Amino acid sequence: MINLSDNLTVVITTHVLPTAPSTQVLEECIGSIRDRFKGIEDCNFIIYCDTRPDDSRSSEYIRNIRENIPNITLIENPNSGLKVNYFNAMHKVKTPFILFSEHDWVWLRDVEVKELVSVMRDDSSINFVRFNKRNNWETHDAHDAWETHIEEAPDIKFPLMKTNCWATHPHIIRKDKFVEEWMPLVDTIEGGWSIELSMFLTYSKDIARQGFNEAQKEWGVFNYGDKTEPFIIRHLDGSNSGRE
Repeated sequence: MINLSDNLTVVITTHVLPTAPSTQVLEECIGSIRDRFKGIEDCNFIIYCDTRPDDSRSSEYIRNIRENIPNITLIENPNSGLKVNYFNAMHKVKTPFILFSEHDWVWLRDVEVKELVSVMRDDSSINFVRFNKRNNWETHDAHDAWETHIEEAPDIKFPLMKTNCWATHPHIIRKDKFVEEWMPLVDTIEGGWSIELSMFLTYSKDIARQGFNEAQKEWGVFNYGDKTEPFIIRHLDGSNSGRE
């Protein structure tokens, strides 16, 4: 079995939440990862915080993160946002794979992370594995058409589903694939302000041009679990966005 800490880094982005300076939401997220991903305790945990110098709660939020959450690296990046901090992590992290999550997601079941990363290391066709907030057997409704195609992946030596959805929901990503091929795309197309919109639009165009199977083979985008897998994450909505 692989040494997980040599292969995977955990990256979490946060900002000054409406509940700040409380760190409860962030603590729930990190606690969930440490509880559900067996063997991940030896991996590096990096938190990127989009601080707000003009918000009086910002410095106290940072102080509480340092006091309340052990064994992390905290990077303050004022007025940055998700995109900047995601890119920074891709440049800074040394491991070949990154587990990424925003601060307000929790996992509902255990994740076979060592087995998954081992398969990803040995199989270059797997570049992105997303944890689904919906059941793996259900595509999205027409009004929420981010994921309209899900298909089994019988040739993969781990239970995964092929998907047409690239999103910044919690995921494990092959760092070099993003840095070398995907990162240059983000600023050059419509929706460049948003990582997931840029990636989704580009992937969708490739699917329209090549067909799903050929495009998916090049992109290597999957959902965690097989077709019987119910939703595995829950959104705490720490920003009070109204999104589930």
